[in-house]
Order: sequence, then C-alpha cells, then structure tokens
Amino acid sequence: MSYSFKAMNTTFNVYQLETPVSQKVESWCYLVEETLSRFLPTSELSQLNSLNGRLFLPSKMLYEAVKTASYYYNETNGIFNPFLYHSIQTIQTLGYDQSFEQLPNNQLPQEVAAFDAVNPIMIHKGMRSIQLASNVGLDLGGIAKGWSIQQMANQLKKKGTSLGAIDGGGDIVTWGPASKHWSIALSHPFDLSKNLMSIKVKSNSGIATSSVGRRLWKVNGHTHHHIIDGRISKPSSSELLQATVVSEDLTVSEVYAKCMLILGWDAGLRLAKMHHPSLEVIAVTKEGKVLIEKNAKGQVYHYGYSPRAI
Repeated sequence: MSYSFKAMNTTFNVYQLETPVSQKVESWCYLVEETLSRFLPTSELSQLNSLNGRLFLPSKMLYEAVKTASYYYNETNGIFNPFLYHSIQTIQTLGYDQSFEQLPNNQLPQEVAAFDAVNPIMIHKGMRSIQLASNVGLDLGGIAKGWSIQQMANQLKKKGTSLGAIDGGGDIVTWGPASKHWSIALSHPFDLSKNLMSIKVKSNSGIATSSVGRRLWKVNGHTHHHIIDGRISKPSSSELLQATVVSEDLTVSEVYAKCMLILGWDAGLRLAKMHHPSLEVIAVTKEGKVLIEKNAKGQVYHYGYSPRAI
C-alpha cells in the first residue's frame, strides 16, 4: 500500500498507511512548505527574514523548526549552519531566492559571502519569539524536510497508527513493532539508475542521504555545489561525495549527513559519535570508495553491498 505526491520540490512516497492518513501527511507537507520555504515570498520564514533584526512572534510550527535548527547549530559548533541565507547571495546574482534547479546558469551563485555572525539568533522562550541578528537570514532547507517528516510520524504514532513509513526524496522515517524490519535502497552516487546497496533497518529509524554530486554548476571552470561550509564560506571540499546516516531520529540523520560531507569521514564521525554514539554511516568518497561505520546497538542489521556496485 503506497501513496505518492509532490511537495518541497521533491516526490514523497507514503507506505502502509490508509488513504485518509496518507492525505493528512500530504496536507501537512503542503503546510510545511507554505510556512518554512525560503523560496515563497509569502511564507512565514520569508517574513522573518525580511525583518532586519526585529522581534518576530512566529506560529508554533516556525518556532519549533527554528528552535530545532538552532539547537543543532550549537550542538555541531556551527558545522550545521541554517543561517547562511544572506551569506549565499552575491552582487553578481539576482539572489539565492529560488531552487537551484530553477536558476539559469548565469544566475547561479559565483561565490559565498563570509558568515561572521557571533550570535545569529535570540530565541525568547517566555514570549515564544524569535529575533535574528540584523545581518542574518534563515535557510531551513537543510533540516525542514527531515524535521517535518519526523514530526508527522511522531503524531501518527501517538494517534494510534502503529505501522508506516514516509519517504521524502530519500529522507525516510519508519516506525512499527519491534519485530518489523524495513528494506531501504540507497542511491548510487554515480548512476541514479542504480542502487548503491540495500540495508535492512529496525522500526523507528530515520535515514537521510546527502550528496555533493547532484546540484552542481560551474563558474569560470570551477565546480560548485550547494553544501556550504560556513567556516570558510565556500562549498565543502572533503573527500566525501555522498553520506547516508541512520539513527533513531530523521532530524539527527539529516543534520549529520550534511556534517559528514563538510567535515569528511574521520572528523565527521568524531563529531557525530560524540553526541549520538549509536548513529551509523554509509559514505562514498569522490574516488568511489565505500566507507561503512557499523554499530552493534544501531538501527541497521543487514548491509547488502557488493564492491562491484562502484
């Protein structure tokens, strides 16, 4: 039993849910997009970004999403950085105000302005309000999809939906009884018509894959991509091409898949394991080497992989 729809610039597939429940998931994703998209000038996030440092009283959705993004910004010491919205705009472009897939080549970012905010955001818990620094804008694209899918799964479980899975363009959350296992196919970084491998995961898993090999453009002969390392204000340059992270929470997996790409295998694992010891990682280097970090207490219990896949 499956149900498909398009939202957040990707295709969603919902499994093992009755049609009315799947339609609730669809409506939720549309609401998330209308609220949290940086590409829609009418979104609540766009309103926040236009305030130039003034206090903002957000909806519950925006407040919780921003609070979560800020939490992981601090947990990762700024490696995961949702505050690069203004930094990625340049004089040479019309602005990073729509999806990369929709931008003509002559409007793609040619450089990234330095990120120099010491305290990019103030979250006032008593007032449930948000205040961005005057030179800061929020881009929730790196966390909104995974966070919103996880939130919906949590709500469905609370309301008695005991089994299901939601796949939002490769960001996947599964849940069900302990005896239930899910087979997940991981995409091949060099050939989208093939799978890199299949894994079997426990119920209540979150699987996220991030790659620097898909959204690419060239400026003056130099290749750029969309994963920005805020420390140097440039696209990440680690040895990793693709990283898949599996944990008990899709938000965690999404955040650390990006951190792995920015930091590379060794430094990325050190940071991830410091905060989430049971997290598991499957990565592919730019030379095609597959790296796997297993954990006896993790979510993956079977890896189906042949070196000939690369």
